[in-house]
Amino acid sequence: MKRKSILAAIIIVAISLVGCAGNSKTGNNATGNPNTANNATGTMDGNNATGDPNSANNSTGAMDGNNATGNANSANNSTGTMHGNNPNGNANSANNSTGNTNNDITNSAGSINNALNYTAANFKDDVTNAGYSIKDSANTKKNYFSGNETDYLMGNDMVRVYEYNSPSDLQTDVNRISQNGLTISGTDANYSRKPYYYRKGNSLIMYEGNEPAYTDHFKTMYGNTLIP
Repeated sequence: MKRKSILAAIIIVAISLVGCAGNSKTGNNATGNPNTANNATGTMDGNNATGDPNSANNSTGAMDGNNATGNANSANNSTGTMHGNNPNGNANSANNSTGNTNNDITNSAGSINNALNYTAANFKDDVTNAGYSIKDSANTKKNYFSGNETDYLMGNDMVRVYEYNSPSDLQTDVNRISQNGLTISGTDANYSRKPYYYRKGNSLIMYEGNEPAYTDHFKTMYGNTLIP
């Protein structure tokens, strides 16, 4: 009878040991609890096979929180860069970029056209807005150049504005001016005092006076003279 009691005790102990075989002192388990420190499909740092996109690391993401599907708002993802870009892109951003580029090109083209289309009327407006007196001068054209001539009087000084269809036509005429500025090839121009020659857009401006206030204004508006 005593032997049977001892045998029974041994069997009970053995059964208890078998029941504990599935668990270790570290708390691991066969099915794996993603919340435990270690599990069958995860590592010590909490990774798990299916991957929790909110965890520090997962099977489809890197330590810095990247994930395979990619969160457009995350710092990095498989379809985006550190700047938050993603392959599909932000349609509004793409459209805005295109729109801004088109606007810049249009504005630049408009500015260029406005600069090239500087006319005699623009010259008169600029002088008037600067506070100087200017009036049209009739029957004084000399046609020293091939551009369309408009003459003005500023005080007693003559200003001739020649408008051209293209920069190349204007440059051809500029090349006809002598180095000292006193003569113009192909004409009877023969000045004793060199006129001031300026260029704005497709217009050639010729000032025949020597008033410092005017020349200072022209330098501000048009830069240095074409013939130093």
